[in-house]
Amino acid sequence: MILSGLEVVSRQIVHNIRHIGQQQQPCGIDLTLRRISKWTSAAYIDFDNTKRKAAKTSSVALDITSQAITLQPGAYLIDFNETVQIPLNCMASIFPRSSLWRSGVGIAAGVVDAGYEGAMGALMEVKNPHGVVLCQNAKLAQLVIEELNTTVDGYSGIYQSSTSSSGLDGKKQPEV
Repeated sequence: MILSGLEVVSRQIVHNIRHIGQQQQPCGIDLTLRRISKWTSAAYIDFDNTKRKAAKTSSVALDITSQAITLQPGAYLIDFNETVQIPLNCMASIFPRSSLWRSGVGIAAGVVDAGYEGAMGALMEVKNPHGVVLCQNAKLAQLVIEELNTTVDGYSGIYQSSTSSSGLDGKKQPEV
């Protein structure tokens, strides 16, 4: 069962919501732009995470005057203002807002596991050959929470309690 935006707010699953009236949707909560980053190194991904090494990133600055940024076609890592505390009987998915994909911009993210607490982020791909202009706190994606048919042990990986989508500051540190 998908939880309504009202239910997500009343259960306090999402934190740091900028404006409940503008972000609460019938089927979820809109997520807003906090930071944009680009990758500055390669990542290393293996089967058992013994050699895993996250890619390094650097922030892309907003224009101070306009509080906006023009992004050219390419891939970006975005951090949302909102953080989550997913109950042990729920999971979440992130979907792009329709105004983004209608403008040639996609959002992709993995499953947000039951028990995950911390920052939210996603991959943003600008496909529009003319780019896109994003303002600080722009609504980019919608978080949808689904209830599981049982309670599970929950997420306990390296990204738990991280404060950014790169996840390098969670409870556990990645192997180097």
